[in-house]
Order: sequence, then structure tokens, then C-alpha cells
Amino acid sequence: MPRQSPSQEYSRQEYRRRSIRGFLLVALATVCPWCMPTVRAASPSYTPEQIFQTAVQSNEGFWRQIAEREPYETMGVRKLFGYAMTLGLARQHPERLERLFDLSVRMQDRDPASRGYGNLRWTWRDAQVTDRNAVEFCMQDAVVLWAGHRDWIPAPERSKLREIMEYGIEGCLRHIVPTSYTNIAILNAGNLIALGEMLERPDAAEEGYRRLEALCLWTWCFGTSEYNSPTYTAVDIDGLDFIFRFAARKEGRRQAEALLRLFWTDVAANWFPASGRLAGSQSRSYDYLSGSGHLKHFVRYHGWIEETAVDRVTDLQRPALCQWQPPADLMAVRDKFSRTVRQSWGPQLVQSRTHAMYADISLSTSGAAYGTTDMPLTIDLPGQSSAPRCYFIADGREDPYGKQKYETSSARHMKALHLQPFWAAAQRGADAVGLVVYRPQDLAADEVTNCQSHFVIHRGYGSLHIAGTRIATVDMVAIPIGAPIVLRYGTAAVGIRVLWSHRQDGTPSDVRLIDDRRHSVMRLTMEHRREPASALPGAALWIRVGTSLNSESKFTQWRTEFESLQPIAVQPTDEGIHIEVPGDGGPVSVAAAAPFGEGDVTLTPEPATGVLEIDGQERGRPLLEHLECIQRLEAQIRSAGIIDVPSSAGVYWEAESGWLFPGMSIGQDQQASRGQFLWHPPENTWGRAASTATWTLNIAEAGRYYLWGRVLAPDPETDSFFLKISTDSRTIVPTSDWHTTNGPGWRWVPVALNGEKAATAFDFPAGVCRIQLTAREAGTKLDQLFLAKSPDDRPEPTTAAPSEARRPQSLPGQSSDAATGR
Repeated sequence: MPRQSPSQEYSRQEYRRRSIRGFLLVALATVCPWCMPTVRAASPSYTPEQIFQTAVQSNEGFWRQIAEREPYETMGVRKLFGYAMTLGLARQHPERLERLFDLSVRMQDRDPASRGYGNLRWTWRDAQVTDRNAVEFCMQDAVVLWAGHRDWIPAPERSKLREIMEYGIEGCLRHIVPTSYTNIAILNAGNLIALGEMLERPDAAEEGYRRLEALCLWTWCFGTSEYNSPTYTAVDIDGLDFIFRFAARKEGRRQAEALLRLFWTDVAANWFPASGRLAGSQSRSYDYLSGSGHLKHFVRYHGWIEETAVDRVTDLQRPALCQWQPPADLMAVRDKFSRTVRQSWGPQLVQSRTHAMYADISLSTSGAAYGTTDMPLTIDLPGQSSAPRCYFIADGREDPYGKQKYETSSARHMKALHLQPFWAAAQRGADAVGLVVYRPQDLAADEVTNCQSHFVIHRGYGSLHIAGTRIATVDMVAIPIGAPIVLRYGTAAVGIRVLWSHRQDGTPSDVRLIDDRRHSVMRLTMEHRREPASALPGAALWIRVGTSLNSESKFTQWRTEFESLQPIAVQPTDEGIHIEVPGDGGPVSVAAAAPFGEGDVTLTPEPATGVLEIDGQERGRPLLEHLECIQRLEAQIRSAGIIDVPSSAGVYWEAESGWLFPGMSIGQDQQASRGQFLWHPPENTWGRAASTATWTLNIAEAGRYYLWGRVLAPDPETDSFFLKISTDSRTIVPTSDWHTTNGPGWRWVPVALNGEKAATAFDFPAGVCRIQLTAREAGTKLDQLFLAKSPDDRPEPTTAAPSEARRPQSLPGQSSDAATGR
């Protein structure tokens, strides 16, 4: 038998140790799922050298597959760059880089006329670039290899890697990533900074710093868009540490460090030690049942969770590269019970979440839907991290557990996507109300075969009561609308009521509690599909959790109280839906006006406006306030003020008086009102996605209004913006093209959206609204805006905006009589 290398023997010993320990943990969980050991902090089990050496060994099979023959069709380009980086980290097999880089070159788009120029094909089978995120992941690995190991790379391969990276700069510059796309926005900014500084491309580095600054500003204003994701929070942390390690500018490193502290504090605040996982509602999760993702490798590396038999040493490679360490004081945040976490994740007030955490149970809701992989209503219970959660899912494919993956997008990623209906939820402590409504567009995809709402329930309960009667076993039980369901889990309890549920034909839904005998769960299923479709189907749920019920009498008292309560309002009408229940600490309600997704949404209690609020204290914004870009924005917001729009006359304001995100700049021109105008300079070719100006208006009287702009747009290449109008609760006008038309000199033009010839009529509600302008074509100039109720009210040829139209505006997260400043 051939002698094994030290790393191979080490891996075999670790596998045996983890297998034995994993068997014991599984056995314990089977006997008593509520008796699992509490996680403890510990030092990493492996050195970085051991991790890198083991990673090389684990990739031998991949190397044999590609060494001498064409790659298999589904081989991902990330695998090539990741393996090359691993070889460099371990300082092994430099001779293999030639093959890896040759294949990478073949997968890179080098056609200057192509939209994917500089980017890479996601898989070998792709004929062109299908996922523009490929360049971000690959360049991150390339930078690590170049920065730390280029002296080890043979000269021909070093030259080839540099060439790949130079093309990669073009791919990153052309990849216009919305600031709200958190994980990719971070990677994109970091790659431009590192590549630009390492390869003498100051334009790329400058654009990277601009995009990083925009991310800081967005987060300080609106929170983390991809909130609480067990997968993408790991990418966020990894990407920010990448900037912290490689950025040459001190302020760039300070920005990355501030965001790292925020993200790790966020993780600690939402961490549930009793199950060793990131708990609560989530923006993006690919593991519906247990909420697992790549973040577990980072927390495992830092000793937050213990190792299991299925954990791999190689999964620790990226955590081992990180330099910034989560401080010890986060343990106090992580281990404090009870606590309530509230945070915003977008510009609208409903884009927020609440997470009530107790030692033995956790309940969380998101105020609005995020996307097709979100978990907007969850309950977490003690046990193994692989044990199922309780969660709501809007299902169109009879796949309540997310196990039936299918090809999605042009990149053909295999995912199990759920529906994206209208969703709204409110929460007060241990009580939550969730409302879902399925619109025709939500059910239009080819993959949709049904329409069901599920609340998936952990089967490991101690007792189950339905309408006050204890139930011994469940196969399929019909549940009347409004009947209370109560489950006991150790010292915790869960109460559920379906308050309203309708099918497409307007009749009440069939509601059943079903035990599929799979995945250690049951499901409460509401059936919505029935022809003819004459109404919008939907459902409303009331969830209450109980904690510290450590005696039979305490549980019985809690159960009978919930069973005796009745909702305050269940009012579905043609105008909207109002659901209200008597929460333990006060009323909890959702009121949504039709059309759903366009009408107003009112939540009680009012959603959070904090970036990260723990037990009523804002912990998020203070972590960012020392940054120079935040201090500049604060000054802008204070000076911008609120523009009062009277009911009797039109109002002017200066374009440059809004609050500006990086890229949008103030220019000088004596022909402009007050000698200044707003624009995205043409020399800044990239970065238009974050280049915005925002003005806050207080509309005295609801009604139809018309908007004008004084522009300088001399040619067809410099004559357009994007425009969006919103309130705290809804979007009035989604992001739309505003083609100003072109011509000589400054001139007033009506705002006509999406190619229309006639001026667009805007229906403004009374109260606070925001107009946001985003750069579309660099060089387009805007001097002033004018808003009036009549299409016959036209602006004067040149008028300076009167200062008395403004009054102070509060900063994000602060209260105001007229605006929250969000």
C-alpha cells in the first residue's frame, strides 16, 4: 500500500473523529431534540496551511477530469479560478496553471463589440456570457493569486494571468450592479479597486472606490438589501474583507471595516445559539427546510458552532483568508435573551423586518416580499442546525420544501424558486400577522402548476391541539378557517390561526394539516387554485409563540388564552384587506389597499427605520457615522430640506439641492439658475447605476400633477435620465426612462416617460413623496424642476427656486412631523 502524505493521513484521522462525533450527535438528537448541547466559542480547529493542503487533495478528481480532455459541459469557470488560487495558497503544482489559464482564456469574452466584453462564460457549455456575476467571483480569486503568489507562478503563466485580469477590468467596469444587489455590489467594487491599483488602472480603482462609497451611503440610508441571507452574508463578509486586505486607500479600508463590523453585528443579533444557525426571516435562502448556507463555514471557523460529520475542511478556505476578525464583544449581542431585532432593508417603510428572539424559540417576519427565494415568516426552534424550521412559502409548483430544482435564467442555474406574490406582515413581539395575495402576474410563469400557501411545521412537537382538542396523530386533517392550532416544543409553544383564505373563484379555501412523512415536518396547506378565476386568491395567518413554559400549568394557561382570543378585524373587500389581531402587547394589523403592490400598505406597529436596531437601540448607523462620505451626505440632507408643494400654485426647486449619491455631480454654468446644474460627467463613463439625486416633497393636496425640467441636452447621446417616484409605503412610478429630447441651449421640457410624446400625468398622494433621478446617459444636464397641478401651468423661462419652499428634513431613522427622511 503506498505511503500516505501527512495531509492525507490528517484528513483520514479528522474524518474518523468527525464521523464518530457526528453519529453521537445524531443519536442524541433522535432521543431528545431539545437536549442538544449549546454551542461554545473555540479557536479554529485547523491552521490555514492544513486547510489549503487539504483543498489541493480534494480537487485531484477535478484535475484528472480536465487535465488532458475537454471539460465536461457543466464545468463552471469559477472552478478553474478557485483551483488555481488553491494551488497558489498551497504552493503546489505550478505546472498545472498553464492548462487552467488556457481554459480560462477560452471562456473569456474578448470581443470589444460584445456586451459581455471582459466577462466569462458561467459554464463550459454556454455559447456566450449568460451570468455577468462570473467575472466578479473569478477576479476575486485571481487577485488573491496575483497579490500573494505571482513570484511563484511561472513567467508564461504569470503573463497570461495578467492578461486575463486586464480583460477582467473591462468586464467589471461594464458590469453595472445596482447598489441594492448587496453581495455582487461588494465584489464588483472590491475587484475594481484591487485590479485597478495592482495593474495601474487608476480609472478602474477610482470607479471601485466610488461604488464602495455608494454602497456605504445606501446601507446607512436604507439598511442591507440582501438581509439576513445564510448564503450571501458569507459573500458579503468575504468581499468586504477582500477590500480590507487589498485597498491601498485608508478611507476605502475604513469603509470596508465599518461595513464588516455592521455585518458581523447583524449576524450576531440574528444568531440563534440553541440551533447554531442564522435565524429569522431571510431575503435569499436556497435551503428552505433548515436555512443553511455558506455563512456556517465562517462562523464554524470562528468557533461559533461545533463541527459535524458532514462538514469539510475545504469549506474553511475562504474564512481562513480573512484578516478582519469579529470582535469578542459580539458574544454579548449573540447570547443575550430575550431580544428584539428590527431593521430596514430598502427605501420603502414596509421594506423592514422584525425578529423576536427567546432562549427557546424565535419568531420573525418581513414587512414586504423580497423575491423568489425569500423566507418572509419563520419560526426557529432548538436542535441541530440541520433540523427543519417552521416557515411560510408561496408555492406554485407543489414543492413546499424546495427540493424540485429546475433551470432558471439564461445561465440555467438549478434552483427551486417559489412564487413572488404580494406579501405584507406586521409583528409585535411574540405575535405576527402575515397576508399573501396572488395576482395574475404572479401565476403566469410556465413552471406554475398550482397555487398553494403552506406553513411548514417542525414535526418534533410534544403535543398538538386543534380547536382545543388534543390530537394524537396526523395524517390529513381538515382545519376550519379561524380554528386555533397549538403545538408544544419543550418549553416553547406555537399557536397558528388561518384567519382568511380564498381560492381563485372567490370561495373559501380548503385548509388541511398534512403529514407527508418526509423531512421531519408537517404542513398547513391552503389550496387556492380553482377555475373560473374571478377573484384574487390569498390567505392571512396569525402566529403567536410562547416561551419559558416550563410546566404543564403554564403551557395550558398560554394555550387556552390563545384559543379564546378572536381577531379584531378580518375584512377583505374590493378596496383592500384589513387584518387585525389582539397581540400580547397591543394590536397587530396589516391594511393593504388594492391594487395590491401599488396601493398603500399600513402596518401596526409601524415598521423599523433603523439599519440595525436591537431592543430599541439603533446599533447600525452609529457604526458608519465616522465615515467621511456619511458625514457629507448628512450635511446634504440637512441642507436639502423638504420641498412644500402647495395646492394652489406650482413650485420650483434647484436640481442640485437634492441629496446626491456618488457619480451625480454639481457643475458650473453662468447660464444655469444660480450658476449651477446637476449631471453625471461624461468622463465618468461607468457607475451610472449609483449616480442618483433625490428630492423629498410634501404634497399638500392629493391629485394629478405635471413635472417639468430645465435641461441642456445638445445631442442624442446626452439626453436622458431615469426617474422614479415613491412614498414610504409604495412606488408611484417605477424606474422609467425620461428622454428629454435634444436641442441647443437651456430649455424647459415636460417630463414624458418611456418614449411618450405627451407629458406624463403623475398621481401624487398627499404627504411625503420622493422623486429620484438616476443617470442614464452621461453628460445630460439638469438645472431646475417645476411641479404643478395643471398641464397649462408652464414654468417661467428662468426662475431661481425660492428658499422659502423648503424646511428642515430629518436624517434617516429620525422622526419628523412631515417626513422620516428615509
